[in-house]
Amino acid sequence: MFFCHAFMSVIIFASFYLSYRALQTLKKRNMFGMSTKILLQSSIIHGVVHQAIAASIRFQALYRAIRYFHDPCSIQFTSSSCVLEGIFYYHTNLFCSVVCLSLFLDCLASTYINKFYKSVPKKAAYTYIVLQILIPFLVLDWVFSDATYTGYVPICNYPPKNSGDNFFYVNTTRIYILWIIAVASIVHFYMSFKHEKRIVHEKCDTNTRFNAFENLLSARAVCLIICIQAICLGGTSAIPSIFNIYRGPIPVAWFHGTIAFATGLTFANFFVPIIITFETNRIIKRRRSRIQALFRQTNAFDYHHDLKNRMESSYKKTYPKTT
Repeated sequence: MFFCHAFMSVIIFASFYLSYRALQTLKKRNMFGMSTKILLQSSIIHGVVHQAIAASIRFQALYRAIRYFHDPCSIQFTSSSCVLEGIFYYHTNLFCSVVCLSLFLDCLASTYINKFYKSVPKKAAYTYIVLQILIPFLVLDWVFSDATYTGYVPICNYPPKNSGDNFFYVNTTRIYILWIIAVASIVHFYMSFKHEKRIVHEKCDTNTRFNAFENLLSARAVCLIICIQAICLGGTSAIPSIFNIYRGPIPVAWFHGTIAFATGLTFANFFVPIIITFETNRIIKRRRSRIQALFRQTNAFDYHHDLKNRMESSYKKTYPKTT
């Protein structure tokens, strides 16, 4: 348990720095649409809040583990003392998952209703954020509707015992939905890739080409963010389920240590800022190279167009029309 808490604490504090860098990148070098930028910022900020709550819970557990090292029965927390931590922990947890749905819908809207969506980017983003706040509250109201905070829990991110079934159902459903969104985002990215290639061959308009290229880059970034969330949450959720099946022969300390280690959102909040920073820098480089390519194409077109006009003018002067 000591190693687990120490390792996760390193991940959490590293994510604070990475989140700060990602926010600075979005502020100073943003390459995403306005609505996407706001959603990414809300995701990062909420991720920081979640990491802070997770760190607080872990420090409390570590403190009690050290203080009551010779009295293991006193290490556990009363369930009633973890009410607030549990509510905030699970709300921020679900919030970060709903962000994936918001980003996917935002990406679709930016592609298929681009003209209308660009006229209301802030309203759309704030609507998504309100839904991201409300949906977790509604879900948690159902999960903890019949909760009785009696008994003890090893750490404060455990749900009350009689809410375990509801929590397991919500968590399983969330993982399936995340995987569906991840697959849909991959399909959307592939379609954006094919669309961009078709635009290059069929359209000569510079703005149309560039918009298709920007949609492709944004779709790639959003796809990566959603996929990393699905992988982290799905992978770490599978571990407790497997351990729960074979819980009999597994020592209790190993079981709870694994549960404490398998917090997928902590890992996701570590990787998402890295992806945002990396993808922003990549978009800047790709955008610059594409602008240069389009500029060269435009110059070449202007050169040939000017040459054609000069030749026609010269021909008319050499062979004037006779009436």
